[in-house]
Amino acid sequence: MTEQKTLGILGGMGPLASLAFLRTIYECNLVGSIEQDYPNIVLHSLSSVPDRTRSLLGDTENALVDSLVRNLRILNASGVSNIVICCFTSHALISRIPKEIAEKIVSLVDLTARELIVRKERSLLLASLGSYQREVFRSTEDAIKAKDYMVAPDEKDKAIIHGLIYEYLKPGKDLAPVYAVVKELLDKYKLKSFIAGCTEFHLLSRHIHANTIPDISYVDPLFLIAQRMDQYVQPSRCCLADLSS
Repeated sequence: MTEQKTLGILGGMGPLASLAFLRTIYECNLVGSIEQDYPNIVLHSLSSVPDRTRSLLGDTENALVDSLVRNLRILNASGVSNIVICCFTSHALISRIPKEIAEKIVSLVDLTARELIVRKERSLLLASLGSYQREVFRSTEDAIKAKDYMVAPDEKDKAIIHGLIYEYLKPGKDLAPVYAVVKELLDKYKLKSFIAGCTEFHLLSRHIHANTIPDISYVDPLFLIAQRMDQYVQPSRCCLADLSS
């Protein structure tokens, strides 16, 4: 009997986003299965990891790298087959991760880019100031290929989006104001789709899905991973007809 693979998640950045991601995985993979067929997941949730934007834009990047590497080693030692770093901003540091670990990391940037290329729909990039300023979404070949589908907001709107992350999403506040602001931004840029370029926006994606909101679509790599678990663990039985955004 082939041993089932295990997906590792480095979470805690922030904690509610990685918890929501774990829930999404199981919600996408429970229907019609027995418990023993559910995906094996190891969530290593470290909320003590230094703030990514402050680290990247300040002078403490090395401390952030050390924290990420230390905790990735712990996660990797548990025998996981693939690793999801549940933080887009941290992807600015992938090149500084040891090769034996980096080769297991599922690139949220590349997943997003490939989905944009398939959909061919221009979408508003919602991200942290750290990701914007470090150009995380220009950091890979796939991301560069998808650049025509990524609409970056202006500097004022970047600050507004960053504020949504820290004022509403991280503390777990009501998502209605977040939805209202994002809808207003989409209208401003004449778009109907957003990119969940910060994993905190997975909370908004879930809100839109749960409430069957038809006027906004999204590209969210955490949903994509949950929908394609057979690529990361074996076996997987995923019933997802009702989960496409």
